[in-house]
Amino acid sequence: MNAGASQFLKLALARPAWRLLATTVRCAPAAGTSRRGAVIFASLHRDMIPAALHVRPARASLLVSQSRDGDILIRTLGPDGFGFVRGSTGRDGADALRSLLEVLRRGGAVGLAVDGPRGPFGTVHEGAVLLARLSGAPVVPLRARPGRHLSLRTWDRTIVPLPWATVAIEEGADVLVPREADAAACAAAASLLGTWLRGDGSGS
Repeated sequence: MNAGASQFLKLALARPAWRLLATTVRCAPAAGTSRRGAVIFASLHRDMIPAALHVRPARASLLVSQSRDGDILIRTLGPDGFGFVRGSTGRDGADALRSLLEVLRRGGAVGLAVDGPRGPFGTVHEGAVLLARLSGAPVVPLRARPGRHLSLRTWDRTIVPLPWATVAIEEGADVLVPREADAAACAAAASLLGTWLRGDGSGS
């Protein structure tokens, strides 16, 4: 199958597959997140599907890469009320960072895969911490503990819950980053966030 046909197939199947998961997967808590307003939802790229199911009630604006897969994600999740910001929060992501800050300043929630879009797995990049420092909004860590699921053969082993599976979503304690935080304090916040999201060490 050539690249164009493969991309068309992904686009054709993504929305029906999402709707199947959204209507059959049992999330705990069942109502999804109770958080509203200016918060930064943060998960690992591996957990992005369960995390999206969890934050639907908050109608979060998701950071989406400038790629064909990003296009598919927007076409798939857009009808469910999500907003989207294209780009990254890395060194070349000033426009995306400004757009995310504007969402938070208007009182909206945003969602980030903090080790995306290309890893390394479990390594928290600077974006979520920088966004928290500049906005004053808390980072709300999200971690999935899936029941029956598939792990895709991708760099992050993306979790895809199977229909009628149960997925427990844990919300960690808010991570707050003071505006005056220096580089060392920001690095410490990122390390703390990564430890909890990976479920290792004392952060589990």
